[in-house]
Amino acid sequence: MTGATVGEARGRGAAQAGRVRAPRMSALERREDIVAQAVRFFAAEGFAGTTHDLAARMGVRQALIYRYFPSKEALIEAAFRRVTDSRWTRDLAGLMADRSAPLEQRLADVYCAYAAQDDGAGIRLLLRAALDRMTLPPPRGATLTTQILDPLLAELRHGLGLPDPARLPPLTEERELLMTLHGAMVQQAVREHVYGQPPPLGREAAIRLAVAAFLPGAREAIARLHGRRAAPPSGRAALDRLARRV
Repeated sequence: MTGATVGEARGRGAAQAGRVRAPRMSALERREDIVAQAVRFFAAEGFAGTTHDLAARMGVRQALIYRYFPSKEALIEAAFRRVTDSRWTRDLAGLMADRSAPLEQRLADVYCAYAAQDDGAGIRLLLRAALDRMTLPPPRGATLTTQILDPLLAELRHGLGLPDPARLPPLTEERELLMTLHGAMVQQAVREHVYGQPPPLGREAAIRLAVAAFLPGAREAIARLHGRRAAPPSGRAALDRLARRV
């Protein structure tokens, strides 16, 4: 063996020794691990990141990824579905509909549960996809509607003596109104997980404050849309109680 060949062999050996090898897993476990690692990888590196670099980070060969996914695009789609599906592990619609607690408490509990599902990788991945104009899996918006927006509108209308959305479909204005609150919750996640600036009050207190501020105006706006007069809002007292707690 020549000196050059010996040097190359030693270099390959050093590289292999320095590479972290992935643990042994079943086929199902391996697929799930690849998807979970892909979520974190693309959230950090963007969609220009290569499967070669992902494999190196995982400690596996690139060919192993393509054993489970026929293309990089298929892997990205699986990563999206992992993120969107993980947000809906609880029955948020059922929590919203439980009238044994005040709506303010239920709505805050719903968004606390929603926020707890994201460790930061999800929101970063979705923001990158939006900036790159990538198409997201279609069930995402539909699930938001069925799990949060429609149940919330049903409760707001119930308090005003208005028909349930199942009988009278939501107005465009009503949906846009509810999206102002949802947008505020997404912005809190961006502050925490993208800018690295968690709310000074803490996540839960910030969510409850936003909900307490939102509800009185939402009731008044929906009542006006339907030609009704809303009951005198109790939001001021709620805000005062929350301010004393935080």
